[in-house]
Amino acid sequence: MSATTAVAFHPMSPKRRARLARTLFVLSALTLVLAGLIFNQSAVATDQPMSGSSAFNYISVMPGDSLWDLAQTYAEGKSQQDWIAEVILLNNLSSATLSTGDRLALP
Repeated sequence: MSATTAVAFHPMSPKRRARLARTLFVLSALTLVLAGLIFNQSAVATDQPMSGSSAFNYISVMPGDSLWDLAQTYAEGKSQQDWIAEVILLNNLSSATLSTGDRLALP
């Protein structure tokens, strides 16, 4: 006699199939969000201006520098607060705190 094992196929229940579909949808959405965040982080100002855009001046942050100090030097006729907001946006900074050696693009 030969011993053969039969493998039974059990189809997924509708509830389990729906739960799997929801899980895959949520994972796909999270993947797209993370990809967007990563792309956004890489879209920070670079040395080479894009065609049609203006060139930026770049500085390296020195010990003791703050955005307010830099605004006093570089804002030139603009509101210091507006200039700081532009620098934060342009460099995709998460806060106004600077670290020595940071490289900033200036508007």
